[in-house]
Amino acid sequence: MRKLSAVICAIFILTLIIFFTDSYNNQVIAGNESDEYEYEYYYNDSDDTEEDMYSISDSDESVTEESPKIDTDPESIMVFVNKEYSLPDDYVPSDLTRPDVRFYGSYSDDKRYLRAEASDALEDMFSAAEEDGIILYGVSGYRSYDRQKEIYNNNIVQRGSTATNKVSAAPGHSEHQTGLAIDISNASLGCTLSEEFGESDEGRWVAKNCARYGYIIRYPKNKQSITGYSYEPWHIRYVGKKLARYLSKNDITFEEYLGYEPLIPYESDIISDIKVNP
Repeated sequence: MRKLSAVICAIFILTLIIFFTDSYNNQVIAGNESDEYEYEYYYNDSDDTEEDMYSISDSDESVTEESPKIDTDPESIMVFVNKEYSLPDDYVPSDLTRPDVRFYGSYSDDKRYLRAEASDALEDMFSAAEEDGIILYGVSGYRSYDRQKEIYNNNIVQRGSTATNKVSAAPGHSEHQTGLAIDISNASLGCTLSEEFGESDEGRWVAKNCARYGYIIRYPKNKQSITGYSYEPWHIRYVGKKLARYLSKNDITFEEYLGYEPLIPYESDIISDIKVNP
């Protein structure tokens, strides 16, 4: 009887040992399979090492959070308009508003209007300038397709096509139609639009500070081959604070940021006859 009990006890103990051993092995195998799956998923998701993922190379210097793609949406703050990219003939911004700033002349018309966001930013900039003893005047903001057509055709008659296309946009190709651009000046120049504005106290203040308010000098000096237009220190364009500061810091144009190149180099007079509507 004792021998039988001993045998049964031994079998029971052996069974327990086998059970717990198998259980432990299964847990280890399951754990290894889980770890391997997570590792493979991470590895397949990206072949970069952690060091590669967070390092910055020279080629990354121009990368910003904004996607550097040409935006053709007329309602976008980033809309790109130039000699080759145009707006619809009937486009009118949906949120035109009149900024509370000084304007040249006592008349009231469309040129005193901008899109709401650009208007608010202009008010902030003019106010900050005045605190620094700088008095700025708005001259020409929003401009309709028909109004631009009148100006452009008149310039053709007065100056000829070659001279006109260095300083004036064809209808549909003017940034003024976006409601995001405005020409500004000062009293000492009689609020005329002249390159001399860039050398004035007011012009220098604008060049130094406009990016803080989301504006850029859209057609800088010595950039005609890139922008297609002569130097216009009076023409400022709203693109938002983030991009404006980036362009200013890196001393590049909107075109350079987008990697844009014209179909035909701007040095060629034939560019005046090229109009691409994407």
